[in-house]
Amino acid sequence: MPQLSDLSRRTGVPDRMLRFYLRMELLPALDESGECDEALVRRVTLVRTLLDVGGLSPAAIRQIVGRIDTSPSLHELLGAVQYALPSRGSQSQDQEWERARERTAALAEQRAWQVSPDNPAWQTLTQVLVACEWLEQRDLPRLLETYAEALERVVDIEVQLLRRQPDPESAAASMVSGTVLGDVALSALRRLIHEHFSCSAQKLAEKGDADCDGADVGELTGR
Repeated sequence: MPQLSDLSRRTGVPDRMLRFYLRMELLPALDESGECDEALVRRVTLVRTLLDVGGLSPAAIRQIVGRIDTSPSLHELLGAVQYALPSRGSQSQDQEWERARERTAALAEQRAWQVSPDNPAWQTLTQVLVACEWLEQRDLPRLLETYAEALERVVDIEVQLLRRQPDPESAAASMVSGTVLGDVALSALRRLIHEHFSCSAQKLAEKGDADCDGADVGELTGR
């Protein structure tokens, strides 16, 4: 099939994988002859991103590409992609879960977030707070508002960049890579900055110890 070979050449996706996409109805039917157009190239890129980066099932991808074909708004497209991405956390019905759920809802209300109750991220965040209670970890829950304030600035810019994408396929691919890879990048940056501040604190502590060793009792006590 000439178009299949051309599509493979232009996207770097092997023929056998493209045939899998077709068999799973993730791509429109190909012509028997002729070169593939840019829309088809973008669709292959999107499907590959959803599979390889997002880890979505073919069934979930079919829902997303079907939604794209209805010319949705960016907000509708964001919802379709975000809600299809795998989420962590398993819901419970005990008192710990209810307390954690109320805390996440209070944070959203305090920040005036407009978020659907069906967003799977509620479950993930609630599960994190439940785990904190299991571990008697008090610091992380106290930091939620600080995290929220910092991330609002980041996500505002992310949404602005999404709005500059030329077509729904590009926007959806950017959402998946930005969400999945962005989460990994944020985690990596956080660990690097942890070491930076820990090292700075250690140097200050060592300097303070040295200053103390060189001072007499009168200097330390102010006498």
